[in-house]
Amino acid sequence: MHLLPLFLLILLSPCAGSLLFGQMPGEQIRQQSHNYFIDCSSPRNGSGDTAASPWNSLDLLQAKSFNPGDVIRLRRGTECHGSLQPRGSGSEDRPLRLTAYGEGTRPKVIAPATSEEALRLFDQEYWDIDSLDLSGGNKYGVFVSGTKGILHHIHLSNLSVHDVRGDAMKNKDNGLIVLSSGSVDQHFDDVLVDGVTAWDTNQWAGIMIGGGNLGFPPESDWSTNVLIRNSTVHDVQGDGIVLFRVRNGRIESSIAWNTGMQITQSIGTPNAIWTWMCDDCTVQNDEAYLTDSPGVDGGAFDIDYGNTKNAVIGNYGHDTQGYCVSVFGAGFVTRQSTIRGNLCINNARSPRLANYQGAIFLLSWNGGSIDGLSIEDNTVFWNPYENAPAFLNNATIKPGTAVFRNNRIYSTAALLVDSKANASLKQNQYSYFGADNPQWRSGSLESRDLPGVKADLHQEMGSTLVRRPLASWHNVYELSAKSIGPANSRRSPVGKHDWVLRCDLPVSLNGQDLLSDAALQQITVLKSLSQQYQSRGLKVELTLTTPSGELFRLGAFRNAITDLDLKDVAVSERVSVGTERTLLIGPDGRTVTKWDGFQGPNVFGFAARRWVGEPSFSQMHVQ
Repeated sequence: MHLLPLFLLILLSPCAGSLLFGQMPGEQIRQQSHNYFIDCSSPRNGSGDTAASPWNSLDLLQAKSFNPGDVIRLRRGTECHGSLQPRGSGSEDRPLRLTAYGEGTRPKVIAPATSEEALRLFDQEYWDIDSLDLSGGNKYGVFVSGTKGILHHIHLSNLSVHDVRGDAMKNKDNGLIVLSSGSVDQHFDDVLVDGVTAWDTNQWAGIMIGGGNLGFPPESDWSTNVLIRNSTVHDVQGDGIVLFRVRNGRIESSIAWNTGMQITQSIGTPNAIWTWMCDDCTVQNDEAYLTDSPGVDGGAFDIDYGNTKNAVIGNYGHDTQGYCVSVFGAGFVTRQSTIRGNLCINNARSPRLANYQGAIFLLSWNGGSIDGLSIEDNTVFWNPYENAPAFLNNATIKPGTAVFRNNRIYSTAALLVDSKANASLKQNQYSYFGADNPQWRSGSLESRDLPGVKADLHQEMGSTLVRRPLASWHNVYELSAKSIGPANSRRSPVGKHDWVLRCDLPVSLNGQDLLSDAALQQITVLKSLSQQYQSRGLKVELTLTTPSGELFRLGAFRNAITDLDLKDVAVSERVSVGTERTLLIGPDGRTVTKWDGFQGPNVFGFAARRWVGEPSFSQMHVQ
């Protein structure tokens, strides 16, 4: 037997490649990632591997299957016509990315009317998609689905999605951004929708995660770890923002308006922001207004049936056709629900819905019920066209598990509460503006004064009532400011100059050169306020601050500001180490109130109504 030289033994070994390249046996050689560039305005087609030699159509992109770590870049300021359907999946540590390059407005992808969607992923996972303007299609703007298994890490950031128009809807599984289970065996894990603006469709939803036209009973395995934040939806036929069949979900610092615009009910009754079949889901620091419905619902926020451990906290629901907040039980038990710290103003503009729902509405049907419910520390300004109750409870509730406590109700309707006796009412503060006797109903009993409620109905222990003439309703925000307004507020006389809301906001970019969440969440709230109050004489001024001026010189920063579309907000930049602070400055130049740190839409919404007046919606426009 001849002995081979050592180097030949290494080369012939099955582990030779791994040894030569520094890998241990069994390890895979990591594929090198690539950048690909698309410029649909380029007169000639290039290799696609550099910005100087880009592909010039989406067809070339669709023909390739991409590998983990690859980055696909569309040039800013350009338009590509067609439906975008990139192939391939990333991996847990190397997601694929679809983004923009250059400077200017987001690159536009405009799908033809014959395409179902502008952007589609199917049985694909580990994708980061950002900084695009997507429009067209007849069923979806962005559609992500699959056949079976769990699809991981679908992150959608800094997108505009709009103008999706198709035929009559047959179900709710359509709209602007839809991540929909394709079967009972397919779900999602790790979904992020961040800084997205979605508007204008005759299909159902603005943003829907975990949907699917799968029928009943719902499957036992749901999507997990879903976060929607800093996003805005408006001008949709059905629901604004919704989570279906999700465990560990959040909707936060997001806005929905002009929802439920369908003229005649065909497939459902929509709400602005809500959850269904959710386990451990929170809706927080959101705003919903100008909500409607062709049937019932038409509300701002809704903990719907089949939910467990759902919370609606610190939101602002106003100027709705239906309720402000609801909790439902139908066919299932809705468990451990929390409604806390919300601000409700001018809800139930529909007299029909006011009588049926109230501002805070509990209902069960089809054998469903509620088990565990806390409604606390909410503020309701209630001025319906009918003598309808601010709190209406018509639900089956497990005894001893529901409490309506520490809420502040300011009402022009004499009927303050109409509740079954299965909910405990206590320590609430009522202010009634009118000449009639205020009323409480508890089960089959009724009382027309608070002492009678306590003595006869055994409710409202620790509660208070203040009676005021109806004429003082015009000053209701001033009258209520001591209990819910900032402690340092003081009245400023109105002059001929504008009100100013001035915010100093620290900014930074994240690892993908997108605006950080801390800045984006406040900007989303301020932009909504500016849209509602610009014609009322409120100017929003935003000063972006950073410890170093280097950030302001980056093209990525300029792109981030351009993408915000702050046409109605005055934006400036300053080198500063300061913290976030917002001032409301009166027409005489005096500061009437100030806030440190992030403030949700409920805080700014109340301050604007108190100092500036009611919002105006006629000047609001589709982008």
